[in-house]
Amino acid sequence: MAEKQKSLADYNEGDIYKGETITTLYAAKPDYLIFEGNDSGEVTVATDNPEIRKRCSEISQQISIVTEYLVTRRQKQKYIDQIGLAYTEAIEGNIEEAKKISNKLITRIELYKINLGRFYYLLSCLSIVIIALVFSYFLKRYRFIPEIIPQFFIMTYASIGGFLSVAKDIKKIQVDSAEFGWFQWFYGATRILISMLSGLIIYVLVKSELILPGLNAENNDYIVCMLAIVAGFSESMIPNLLKRIEEDKTIKK
Repeated sequence: MAEKQKSLADYNEGDIYKGETITTLYAAKPDYLIFEGNDSGEVTVATDNPEIRKRCSEISQQISIVTEYLVTRRQKQKYIDQIGLAYTEAIEGNIEEAKKISNKLITRIELYKINLGRFYYLLSCLSIVIIALVFSYFLKRYRFIPEIIPQFFIMTYASIGGFLSVAKDIKKIQVDSAEFGWFQWFYGATRILISMLSGLIIYVLVKSELILPGLNAENNDYIVCMLAIVAGFSESMIPNLLKRIEEDKTIKK
């Protein structure tokens, strides 16, 4: 009963409002209370004033977008002060300023998530390359499954080329700020696996003498490794080579 009689302006940090402990207090006025409760990362606006509710509704769409983007508590804590400031401006009647703060906040969060998604993508690529390098090392050291050693070595070199390609163009990778995480891990791993497959195709083409037949006679593995790196780096190399081989066959016929 005592809590109901208490004025909103009398609340302080550490007080309990309707079962929630006020951990961060942004504003305590006779008509409204803006606070973060229980370290939840959620901003609560408490008021019985219809006009204040109407003003808050003016930025509710932008705040909803912000809340949707912020998944973890750590992410919420990073931007919660700006949410509280936006609500304060809206309640004081500065709707345009509140919208400006909210929109700027959305832009910052989107950029943060895009860059984080790109980092996940690059880290996934690097992880596959490291796994390939470690596996190649053990293949060579312990000579188990010797039949696949040359092919896997070439694929490992191609994975390095694929990683260099991703690292060079990382800013061009499109990341949806609303959906990121394991998607980037999956796509990054897939990109390197495609690079490794390109390296394997180069190996087969050289050994079958469809391209650079002199390499088999010279037994120059270094050139083949360099070709594998280029194949992993360039997404267009293998399609262009296959197209050229097909054209050569057509001319010979």
